[in-house]
Amino acid sequence: MSSLDISPIFRPIDIGAETIPNRIIMGSMHLGLEGMPKTADRMAAFYGKRFEGGVGLITTGGISVNAEGKGSNIFFDFQKEEDCQELEKVASILKPMGIFCAQLFHAGRYAYHRELVGPSALRAPINRFIPKELSTEDAWRTIRDFGSSALRAKQVGFRAVEVMASEGYLVNQFFSEVTNKRSDEFGGSPENRRRFAIETMKEVRKQVGPGYPVIVRMSGIDLIPGNPTFEEVISLAKELKEAGADALNIGIGWHESRIPTISQLVPRGAWAKIAGKIKASVPGIPIIASNRINMPETIIQVLNAGEADIVSMARPFLADAEIVNKIKENQTERVNTCVACNQACLDHTFKEEMVSCLVNPSANRELDWKSLPQAKRQRVVVVGSGPGGMESARVAALRGHEVILLEASGKLGGQLNLAAAIPGKFEFFETIRYFQNELPRLKVDIRLNTKADLKMLDDLKPDAVIFATGVLPRNLNLPGLEKKPHASYVEFLNGTFKPGSKVAIIGGGGIGVDVAHKLTEEKDPDIPTYFEKYNVNSYTQAVIQPETAHRKVSILRRNGKVGAGLGATTSWALLQELQSKGVDFLSSLTYKEVNDQGLVIETKKEGAKTLECDSIILCAGQTSDTSLYDIFNKERSNIPSYLIGGAKDASGIDAKRAMLEGYLAASKIGTEQN
Repeated sequence: MSSLDISPIFRPIDIGAETIPNRIIMGSMHLGLEGMPKTADRMAAFYGKRFEGGVGLITTGGISVNAEGKGSNIFFDFQKEEDCQELEKVASILKPMGIFCAQLFHAGRYAYHRELVGPSALRAPINRFIPKELSTEDAWRTIRDFGSSALRAKQVGFRAVEVMASEGYLVNQFFSEVTNKRSDEFGGSPENRRRFAIETMKEVRKQVGPGYPVIVRMSGIDLIPGNPTFEEVISLAKELKEAGADALNIGIGWHESRIPTISQLVPRGAWAKIAGKIKASVPGIPIIASNRINMPETIIQVLNAGEADIVSMARPFLADAEIVNKIKENQTERVNTCVACNQACLDHTFKEEMVSCLVNPSANRELDWKSLPQAKRQRVVVVGSGPGGMESARVAALRGHEVILLEASGKLGGQLNLAAAIPGKFEFFETIRYFQNELPRLKVDIRLNTKADLKMLDDLKPDAVIFATGVLPRNLNLPGLEKKPHASYVEFLNGTFKPGSKVAIIGGGGIGVDVAHKLTEEKDPDIPTYFEKYNVNSYTQAVIQPETAHRKVSILRRNGKVGAGLGATTSWALLQELQSKGVDFLSSLTYKEVNDQGLVIETKKEGAKTLECDSIILCAGQTSDTSLYDIFNKERSNIPSYLIGGAKDASGIDAKRAMLEGYLAASKIGTEQN
C-alpha cells in the first residue's frame, strides 16, 4: 500500500472562507458523551486526538436546534444555555487545531421522546411514537430555530456548521412525499416540498453572514420506495447552492430503509457513485462523498474518478485517530481499518450507550486513558493470537514490556480468520494486517506453530501471562449423526469440509447465520452486483430482489429467534438477504436423530418430521479453552495471570469484548497484583 500516489488526497480546498488542508473530513457521529461527567473534556480529548491525527475539519454529532428536535433526551440543544456553555468550552480548546463544525439537527419523526413533531402525523416504522404535525407557523418557527442555532454555533466558537438534511431526519422528511402529506406551502408539489430545506439554508446564511462555511448534508438517495426522483434531488441541490450552501455532503438512505448502507454487506465506495452523479449535474460547489469509505485506496479511487471533491469518514476515525497522518507519511499499512461491524458504535448509539470501537477500544476513552500506566519492564507472555491476544500484546509492548506471543497455528488472527471467510467480512483481514505490521514494529516476539504448555511457560520465565486461548466448538451427541457428512463451523469456514446441496445448520445464533450466508453466497460483494441485488439503479424502487441460491439451506435453533443476539443495526440486513435466497428458519424444536433421509426434528405443532439434507454443519455453541490457564493458575499461582476473550466467556464469540479485555489486562501488568 505504501506505493500509492497519495497526492490527490493532500490538495487543499476551500469551503467558504476556510481552507481545508486535505480532502478528508471527519463526518458527524453521535458519541453518547452527553450527560457523562466531564462531557466537554471528554469531547475535547476525543476530537483533539483526531485533529492531531491530521484531519482538517470535524463535524460534531447532531446538536438539536430546539427541544422537540432532539433525537433523544441525551442530545445537546442549542437553545439550552448550559449546553452552549459545554460546547463553547470544547470549541475554544479545538479552535486552533482545525475547523470544528457543528451539525444543526432536528430528528423530526425519528425523535425518541413524546414531544416529537414531523411534516405529517405519520409514525416512523422504527419509532413507537406518532409525531405531531407541525403547523405552517411552527414550520417557519423551526426554520428560524435552525438560523438562530447556526448563529449560536458561530458565537460559541464553531468555525462552520452543517445542516442535517439527510438520513430521514426532519428536513429530509419535508422533502419526501412518503412522509410529507401536507397541502400548505410546504407540501404537495416538489417545489413546495423543497421549500423547507431552501428556506432553512437561506435563514442559516442570513444569520451567520457571508464567508462563514455552511455545509448541507443532503440525501442523495433515500432508499425508500416512492422517494424523490433523481431529477428532484438535483433540483434541490441546485437551489441549495443558490441559497448559499458552500458544500453539499451527500447522505445515503434513511434509518428505516431496508437497504444496508454502512454495514459489511456494502462494497467499499459504493455510495460515492450517487455523489458522483450529483457532482456531474451540479458544478461549481464542492461535493462530499461518504459511507463505506475506509481505506486509502478507496479514497483515491473516489477522488480520481471525479465522484467527489472531498471524502467524509466517521467510523474510520474511531478505528484510527491518526489515519490521515499515516497516509501522509506513506504508512498506510499501519492504518487500523474500520471493519464496518457497527458493534461498538452504531449499536451503542441506538442503546444510548457511549460509542467506542471494536478494533480500537481506546476510542472515546481518551480522557480516562490519557496515557497507559507506566510500569517496570517485565516479560509478558501472551498465549493465543486472536483479537484479544493481539491487542494485549500490542498494549503491553507499548508500555515497554518484553512481549512474547505464542500461537499454535501458522498465522495470527485466531477466530478473525474464520470470520473473514464470510462474504463481506473480509474487512477482518485488515485487522490482522494491522497487527501483522504493528506487533513487529513494537518488537513483539511472535512465535507461530507454537503450542504452549506448562513446561514452555516455565522455560520462558514470564512475569505475567495473558491467556487468550479462545474457544472450542461444542460437540453435539445426536443419534445417527455419522449417517450424513457433517462438520463443525470451524471445518467449514477453514475450507476442510465441503458441504452438499442441501445443508442443515444446527444452531441459529450468529455463527449459524454467518455460515448460512457463506453457503448461499461465496463471493464478497462488488458494486454492480450489490446495486442489482437491491435494485438501486431504479432510484425510486430500491428493494431487495429475490434470487435462487445454489444450495438449499435450513437454519435450526432449539429456542428463540434465529439470529437473536446479533447487532441490531446489522442483523436485519443479513437475515433479509438469507430470506431472499430461500433459506428456511426453524426454531422451537428438538433434535431427535439423523437417518438416511436427513435430520429428524420435533416441534409442538407438527410433531416429529424429517428435514431432508445431504450434509450437516454444527454451530451449536462453544466452550472456553481454559485447560492451560487452569493448570498454570493452580501450579504457578505466584505469577499474575489474566484470562480474556472467549476463554473467559464463551457465551458468544465477541471480538469487541476480547479487544477491550486485552487492552485492560495489558494495562494492568506491573501496576497491581492479580
